Amino acid sequence: MRMLYLAVTVGMALTTTQAMAQTPIFHWGSDTRAMSQPECMKRAKFALGEVGLRVNGETSQDVAGAGPDVAVIVTCLSLGQRTYISVTAASPDSGTAERARNTVRSITMGPAD
Repeated sequence: MRMLYLAVTVGMALTTTQAMAQTPIFHWGSDTRAMSQPECMKRAKFALGEVGLRVNGETSQDVAGAGPDVAVIVTCLSLGQRTYISVTAASPDSGTAERARNTVRSITMGPAD
């Protein structure tokens, strides 16, 4: 009985550790740019493709893309002459999420203005 209890306890600990290891890590950032909302969406879709992601969801102000190890969502919200842009990436690997977010953000936003 003691061995069964030990085996169940170890099994639960391993399962919990594996589940925690699969928890996604998020990286995000936002800013505004002097561009139209449609231009932002066009750049965001292009950027997702540039990092190897397939667009798998889109609204009038959001576009999301996913690959085997990372997912990214870009929001482009018109503020008149400027557009608010938010880029969020999630992956089980923090470095992968960070790289995807940085690349998509750079391509979508362009240089600071």
